[in-house]
Amino acid sequence: MFRVLGAVEAEGPDGAPVPLGERQRALLASLLARAGTVVSVDELTTLMWPDRQPADPAAALQNQVSRLRRALPRAALRTRPPGYLLEVGDDLDANRFTALLAAAAGVEAARAAELVASALSLWRGRAYAGFADGPVARFEAIRLDEARLHAVEDLHRHLLDAGRAEEALPALEAFVGEHPLRERARETLMRVLYATGRHADALRTYAEYEKRLGDELGLTPAAGIARLQVEILRHDLGAPAPPALSALRARYVTVPRGPRIAVATLGAGPPLVALPGWVSSIEVIASGRDPRSSLLQELVGRCAVTLYDRHGTGLSRGPVTDFGFDATVDELEAVVCHLGTPVGLLAMSQAGPVAIALAARRPDLVRRLVFLGTYADGTAVFTRPDLNAALVAMVRSHWGLGSTLFAGLYRPEATEEAAHHLGMVLRDSADRDVAAGYLEAVYDVDVTDLLPSVVAPSLVVHYRGDRLVPFEGGRQLARSLPDAVLVPLEGRFHLPDARDLGRVVDEIAEFLHS
Repeated sequence: MFRVLGAVEAEGPDGAPVPLGERQRALLASLLARAGTVVSVDELTTLMWPDRQPADPAAALQNQVSRLRRALPRAALRTRPPGYLLEVGDDLDANRFTALLAAAAGVEAARAAELVASALSLWRGRAYAGFADGPVARFEAIRLDEARLHAVEDLHRHLLDAGRAEEALPALEAFVGEHPLRERARETLMRVLYATGRHADALRTYAEYEKRLGDELGLTPAAGIARLQVEILRHDLGAPAPPALSALRARYVTVPRGPRIAVATLGAGPPLVALPGWVSSIEVIASGRDPRSSLLQELVGRCAVTLYDRHGTGLSRGPVTDFGFDATVDELEAVVCHLGTPVGLLAMSQAGPVAIALAARRPDLVRRLVFLGTYADGTAVFTRPDLNAALVAMVRSHWGLGSTLFAGLYRPEATEEAAHHLGMVLRDSADRDVAAGYLEAVYDVDVTDLLPSVVAPSLVVHYRGDRLVPFEGGRQLARSLPDAVLVPLEGRFHLPDARDLGRVVDEIAEFLHS
């Protein structure tokens, strides 16, 4: 067992800490902060000796690696050119922490509170204590410490939702006192105080926040918490508004024998994984700029929505060596396994075949399938190989022009300004080589032979005039899947138009709750 939620430690089979020297602990911390990925010799020597390198850095590092291996005979410390790889899986407390938080998404409030409390019990102090302020683990320590603060806020919100406001109050008041500018914690405290009959105290904590925010940052409270104050004044406290997409916070999941990819979950209710399609970015979606943002924001109010960035895109940036279909399905499987519960899959655009492949491969992981503007057979949908090749070449050589062209297919008759905006969304989600590599892989995918083996119920939503993915793609899904319902929409759009958004969200939410 490895521990980083506090001082960096390794435990032996008996649970006792393994004695390590200062250099071995620094090496272990460096590898744990990048667990599951190869860390190069050059990077490790820089981390180990940032100020003054030994005469032979590679030899000095090899000496420390040998000592660490002797101290940790069961540890999966492997030599992988150009450096070393530490495989930890569930034997790292940070991974257990993340898995417990993921399991809390989408379950009822009392159970969610238990899971989050278990996750927080793993902490013994500041993440990577002793290494958090240096180059060894600075960014990972910041990420984990912020995740811990969010988890504390989640715990108190779950306790409130479970009707245990009195239980939440003492620790929540202390937390807000320690972190007075965290708006989400302050809002939950106001709700808890109101629920326990302390209405005046709820208003007082808002006034204190308003003053502190103005004095220290020159800001005024956000609309949500200001509205809550008015509701408390009127004794008309409504249900909490669904969290905004801007609250998305990414964590990382390692694909077995593959890369680390960014994952984020928001909302409560049935778990729904929204597949990324061609290219996308959690950050861009959270900003509200992506054409999928409105749909996902509405779904967050009805479901626990999980997003992820496929390797090489968004927050999962890095060199991509495998654009193949199997690697893409492996990424989705890793995300769903990480959530720890069967999920619904929302497949849009080019993501249909990926969802179908996972549902056929792992029916135990998929309880519902939602297909929106997608297909099963790329060769039947994209029937012009010469045009396909030209589009790939344009993306690779003229990403600006190529992205704007695709934007026009997403939203026909878009103004020049709107097309430029949508093109920027694509360019901000991936660079040209990654976008071209994934686009090229789209055209040859055909999973029609898997359709009869998909047992999960399916909802197929498709515009009749879709210019990006013709309506026939959705009709084929509805005909060939054993348990499918087709909802046709009128229009030439690819993704839900504002006038249809409410209907599409209702269809999806009712289907997932059934």
